[in-house]
Amino acid sequence: DFDSRWDEGLASLRQKQVMDQFAQRDELFSSDLKRLAGFGKEGQKNFEGTVTDLQMQGYLLTRDFRQRINKKGMPYGWPISVYATPETLWGYEYVTSAYSVEPFASRELIWQQVLKCFPLAKETGLKAVLG
Repeated sequence: DFDSRWDEGLASLRQKQVMDQFAQRDELFSSDLKRLAGFGKEGQKNFEGTVTDLQMQGYLLTRDFRQRINKKGMPYGWPISVYATPETLWGYEYVTSAYSVEPFASRELIWQQVLKCFPLAKETGLKAVLG
């Protein structure tokens, strides 16, 4: 889990600042996460790169794209990313149960899930996306 990664010195301070925001919240709009984690004009730089790293490592997911809600309760503007942790979406027990799965077996499970969703996908395309 991310806390272990942090304790072992394998995560950056920027990553910690982002992940700390999910200790008390299940999900956050990207703009809110950026502000709360201390990124922006006077704060830390490279918010997008930090979030991308966390997503690639499996600690953070794009849960949805939603429009903001104005004071009258009406949606406005372009939809923006809503982030969440895998534990929020699927539960802590389910996520941690995958820790014991060997990397090759994990890869195969991912391939099978993608093929279920995209049965017409070609192997060359899957290799380009999934590795």
